[in-house]
Amino acid sequence: MFQDIYNYAGKIRDYNITKNEWILDGETVLYASAESLKVTLEYDFEQEKKFSYKGLNQREIIEHIAHFTSYLWQIHIFGEGNTRTTAIFLIKYLRKLGFKDVNNGLFEKHSLYFRNALVRANYEDLSKGIHKTEKYLINFLSTLILDENHEFKNREMHVNYIDTVKGQDDTVKRSGDTVNDTVLGLIKNNNKITAVEISKHLKVSLSTAKRKIKSLKESGQIERIGSDKTGHWRVIKK
Repeated sequence: MFQDIYNYAGKIRDYNITKNEWILDGETVLYASAESLKVTLEYDFEQEKKFSYKGLNQREIIEHIAHFTSYLWQIHIFGEGNTRTTAIFLIKYLRKLGFKDVNNGLFEKHSLYFRNALVRANYEDLSKGIHKTEKYLINFLSTLILDENHEFKNREMHVNYIDTVKGQDDTVKRSGDTVNDTVLGLIKNNNKITAVEISKHLKVSLSTAKRKIKSLKESGQIERIGSDKTGHWRVIKK
């Protein structure tokens, strides 16, 4: 793979790597260090050989395969082509496990989603409340193996993904999890709160906080009394 593009194609890398990911807002996954690649890879394969699938239901099997696959990918043993290599290995491994109908179709159609799912399974920043999650990879595998119907939307994997619940314009969602505090709730508790303070409290961007405030104003739920610097918010009961 990539043999006509890179002279190091197919060779185990001897250097450390980082990759800026758009779904991580420019941050990188912490990949295995160059000096420990073979040892780490051998360890993961050995652990998988020892693992027994006996007694597991389909969901538990998929969860384990997702865990195993994400670990293999995180090693990133080559300089390029790691996701494709992981996909090819996974297809062959699933067929070995008895899932004979697994093919390349889903990987080809949703290659970016598969890669982003692996990224989210291997990235965390606890200082920002971001945790590793294999749910996107599990959704992919559930579709691949069990023919379940999951929507593959890359934007929803962004660490700062924002969605608005219909009828609750002040509710903020991040990475699929609803934040307990709301913009409207913060304003009710402190009518002098600023957009900067709201963005910090909810751990969202300043532009997002301003957009939510604007939405509340346009829907007639709040109004600004006085100037932006010295004024305050008034909550309008409806």
